[in-house]
Amino acid sequence: MPFGLGLKQGSGWAAMVVGFFTSHAHGSCPQPGQWWQAGHAQVANAILTQAANQQVVLLGEQHDAIDHHRWQLHTLAGLHALREDLVIGLEMLPRSAQPVLDQWVAGQLTEEALLTESHWEEAWGFDAELYLPIFQFARLQQVPLIALNIAPELRQRLSQEGFESVPAQQRHAIPPPLPASSAYQERLTEVFDQHAMGQENPAMLERFTQAQLTWDIAMAHRLADVAKDGTLAVGLMGLGHVIYGHGVEHQLEGLGIEHTFSLLPWEQTDCHLPDPALADAVFVLPPLRN
Repeated sequence: MPFGLGLKQGSGWAAMVVGFFTSHAHGSCPQPGQWWQAGHAQVANAILTQAANQQVVLLGEQHDAIDHHRWQLHTLAGLHALREDLVIGLEMLPRSAQPVLDQWVAGQLTEEALLTESHWEEAWGFDAELYLPIFQFARLQQVPLIALNIAPELRQRLSQEGFESVPAQQRHAIPPPLPASSAYQERLTEVFDQHAMGQENPAMLERFTQAQLTWDIAMAHRLADVAKDGTLAVGLMGLGHVIYGHGVEHQLEGLGIEHTFSLLPWEQTDCHLPDPALADAVFVLPPLRN
C-alpha cells in the first residue's frame, strides 16, 4: 500500500496525528472512557445518537492498535442498538472480496476460510486477530460487511494514468476525486517528505498525492452507494483518511453525501485535548502500556 495513511507504529503520518491530538491544553483533563466533543466531555448516548442520525459514520483507527479495534467494536454495537439498518464498510479488503464477506455473514465460512478466500494476508497484512471480533459481531447480528477498497493494481493505474483513461466498468464506475484541499496537500507533503523517497521530486509527490486521493474516492464512492438508499454506512479506516475531514469526508461531499460524522479513538497521555477540528468527537482510551 502507499506509505503514510496506513498508520503503522512509527510511521510519519501516525507521528503527525499524535501531535495533532495533543495540541490543545485545557483546565479539565479528559478521562478514559469519556467522549469529547468541541472541547467538552459528552455522554455516550448523545454522541451515538448524533452519529446514528447521519448518512455515513467514519471510525478511524491505527491499524495495529488493539484498543482502537475494541473501541470500534463497542461503537458499532452502540450504533446498531440505535440503527438496525447499518452496514460496516472495510478499508481492509478490495471489492473482489465482496462475495467472501457475504458468505461469511451468511454463516457459510469458517474463520480460516474467510481469511484464506479473502486473501487477507496479501490484501491487508495486519494481524487478523485484531479484526476478527468485528467480523464475528457482523455475522452474529447479520450486519452486512462491505469491501470499500480496490486492488492495488487498479489504484496504481488510476493514480498514474488518470481516471479518464480507464473505462468506467474497469474502475467500478468510481469518478475522479476532488482535488486535495490546501491543508490536506500540506499534510500529505509532510508525510511524503518524512520518507527518503525523492523529497525533491515534484513528480513523485504528485503521484503520491494522486494515490491517496484515489484511495479516498474509492472508499467514499462505495460508502455513498450504500448510504443513498437510507442505510447507515459505517466505514472503518485509517486515521489519516478521517482527520480534519480532508480525506474520505471531502470526497463524500463531492458525491452528494451531506451528513457525515467522524469519530476517532485517542490515547490519554497527559492533560491535553485534541484539536476540536480533528473529528466530530473522540473517545478517550487508557494510555498504552509496554
